[in-house]
Amino acid sequence: MDTEIISDAKGMEVSRRSFLKKTAALATTAIVTQSDLFGSTEVDKVLKLRAIHQGKDYYAEFYEKDCYKISGLFEVNKAFMDTRAREMTRIDVDLIDLLYEINLHIGIDKKFNIISGYRSPQTNAWLRHQLGGQNVAKNSYHIKGMAADINVEGVPLHKLRNIAMGLKRGGVGYYPRKGFIHVDVGPVRHWRRG
Repeated sequence: MDTEIISDAKGMEVSRRSFLKKTAALATTAIVTQSDLFGSTEVDKVLKLRAIHQGKDYYAEFYEKDCYKISGLFEVNKAFMDTRAREMTRIDVDLIDLLYEINLHIGIDKKFNIISGYRSPQTNAWLRHQLGGQNVAKNSYHIKGMAADINVEGVPLHKLRNIAMGLKRGGVGYYPRKGFIHVDVGPVRHWRRG
């Protein structure tokens, strides 16, 4: 088989082994990345948030040049603040990324209404007491900065729920009577209340 003759691009005859060696050498010296062909693959990520209990809008540029931006993450933390306890925590970046992924499906210009973001342990205990333990988990992901109760103006609640469930990135609760869905970055599961 070594003596099998192949014509190269210039019409010259070469052995099969020689042809394969030349092809392999070209392949190893001509590695081209996606960014070389199409430009940078870096994506800037932004979330528009409306903190319902604060009555404020936040514009969080949280990711730029393959790096999370402290200033943008801080904007998210402020939007998720527990207004009852007047406390903030660091919101889990997996939750922020989940919201961004949902945004890609509904329209990047859409604004999330944050019904409930971070909850201090005291606020969570108070809510459990007020609601008789219903709909408020003792060890809620809200306490850990890993959950949000959200809706989006102009997007049907069932559509928002279906998108979140389809992403399979954590828990999704559907609360149609209360007008929001719950998303968290805990184990994948779903439920409906009301």
